[in-house]
Amino acid sequence: MRKAVLLVMAMALATTLLPSAPSMAAVVPLIERFHATCSHFSVQFTMQGYTDDANGFDRVRYEVRDGRGTLLYSEDSVRMVNAVQTASVVNLPYTHAMPAQNPIIFRIVDTDFMQRPVGVLAERRVESACLAPISRADYFASLLPQGVKGYTRAETALYSAPNSAPIGISLAANREFTGIYRTVDGNWIALYVGGENLVWVRAEDMDMPLEGLLYEPSRIDRSQQVTGAVVPPVPLGSVTARFTVNFRAGPSLDAQRLGRVPWRATVPVYGRSADSRWILINFNGVFGWVAARFFRFNNGLSLASLPIVG
Repeated sequence: MRKAVLLVMAMALATTLLPSAPSMAAVVPLIERFHATCSHFSVQFTMQGYTDDANGFDRVRYEVRDGRGTLLYSEDSVRMVNAVQTASVVNLPYTHAMPAQNPIIFRIVDTDFMQRPVGVLAERRVESACLAPISRADYFASLLPQGVKGYTRAETALYSAPNSAPIGISLAANREFTGIYRTVDGNWIALYVGGENLVWVRAEDMDMPLEGLLYEPSRIDRSQQVTGAVVPPVPLGSVTARFTVNFRAGPSLDAQRLGRVPWRATVPVYGRSADSRWILINFNGVFGWVAARFFRFNNGLSLASLPIVG
């Protein structure tokens, strides 16, 4: 009888000491689409923050590698625990190297609070058309997020990038195309006209509503970037929360809530919105927006002295 009791106690202790495993059905990211060329890649995926690495945030890394294992792109990101988010980006350029061998692989890597790799959460492999004799134009077209339809006002020259020389190809007048991105100054629009890359046109040559277009991304995870803003490389001062305040991806009540900044938390501040109702801060390594009226400005800093960054 005593041996049985001791065995039960030992099993209970072992169970207590074992780390709790997350529910895989709830946490495995879903990579809906991935496409790669020899210069850019496009991806769409949905995932949930589930490991509390620090202060209620989960840290992950996005990687793109080629068939030789060469790192083409890497991005560290954080998201609020239990928050389910979808990321979708088209035509993001590689930042480390160009691919040399198929397949090209996109991975979502789990990292710890120091952003050291822990394991691969999900991956997707594709055979790139630039490295194999196959056509991917139709597949690339299916990757396009919800764009904005518009028409060419007249014969319109195409450009490989804003403010570059024309590439020698033009679009006919009164043709419908889908706009994907715009520049911050509103002078250029990125169009999808077929094939595997976007092209740029002057905004004045298109009959298309600019307000419906996104700014061209520099990251996969939009919650980690300030869309269209030029952020100072260092904070301009600090602010202290007078209440527990919602922390959002953009300067709007409609923007996605990334978390909450607790009462009395002091955080670095980088700028303000054009209407001065919102300020850009960095909270636990994440850039985001909070309502300016709920914060106290420290060490002589004022709202009016901050640059407009969004």
